[in-house]
Amino acid sequence: MAENKGRKRVLFVDDEPSIRLTLPPILEKAGFEVHVAESVADALFEINSFQFDALLTDLNIGEEGDGFLVASGMRHIQPNCTVFILTGYPAFETALQAIHSQVDEYMVKPVEIDSLVNALRQKLESPTGKPESKRISTLLKEKNAELEAAVTGAVKREAKSSNSSEELGGFLSTILKAAIEYMDQQGDKLKPEAVRAATQYGQWRARSGGPAANVARDFRIAQEAAYQLIQKNLSVTELLPLISDLKRLGIGLNMLMEQSLQSFGGPTKKTAPV
Repeated sequence: MAENKGRKRVLFVDDEPSIRLTLPPILEKAGFEVHVAESVADALFEINSFQFDALLTDLNIGEEGDGFLVASGMRHIQPNCTVFILTGYPAFETALQAIHSQVDEYMVKPVEIDSLVNALRQKLESPTGKPESKRISTLLKEKNAELEAAVTGAVKREAKSSNSSEELGGFLSTILKAAIEYMDQQGDKLKPEAVRAATQYGQWRARSGGPAANVARDFRIAQEAAYQLIQKNLSVTELLPLISDLKRLGIGLNMLMEQSLQSFGGPTKKTAPV
C-alpha cells in the first residue's frame, strides 16, 4: 500500500465482498487511508499491527453482533480511536445507546456516502478530540473521603472490637494511600514512608494477636473497597484502557502486604483482637 502521509487511517470491516470492493475506494478518494478486513480475526490482526484514527465496522460480521467484538478490541488496544458501527437494523438503536461509551457513532444502512464521509471528517477533525481516560489513581485520590468511609465500614462489619476497628481502619487507609502513590511513581520500589506504614501496621497486627492470615484478610478488605469504588465510578469500557493501572494497584498492595508480613513477629503484647 502506498504511503499516505497526513491522511487519517481508517479500518473498514465488513463481510460482504461487494461493499469491501466499492466503499474503500470512495473513502480513499475522499482523503482517507483505508485498511480492509472481512472477519473479526482479520480486524484484530489489523488493530494489533497498525495505528488507526477511526474504525468503521458492520454490526454483523459472520455472526450477529460481531461488530461489538471488533469495537471492544479497538477500545482496549487503541482507546483513542473513533468507533463507527454500521447496522441494517434500526431497532438496534436502543442497544447501541446503552453502550454509547464504546461506540462514538452508528449509522443505519444503506448509508449515504456523503453523510458517512462528513461524519468521519467531523469526528476526526474535531478540535476538542476525544477526552483522555481518567487515571485510576486520580479517581481514588479525588474520592479519598469516600474510600476511607468504605474501608471503615468494611472493618466495622468484620471487627470484634470497636476500639481496635478504628485503629485498623486508619492503618488500612494509610496503606491504600501508599499503594495509590505507588501507581504514579517511577520505578518498582516502595518509598520509605510506604515501607514505614506497612511495617507499623504489621507490628500492630502482631501485637494484637491472632494468625498472620489476618494480614491477608485486612488487605483484602482494603483492596475490595478500592475496586468497588472504581467499579462504581467507571464503566467497563472506560476501564479497558486502564487495566495496567489496576495491575499496578494490585502489585503495590501485594508489596505492602509482603512488607507487613515481614514485620509480623510473634505476639508480644496482646490487645483486643479484630
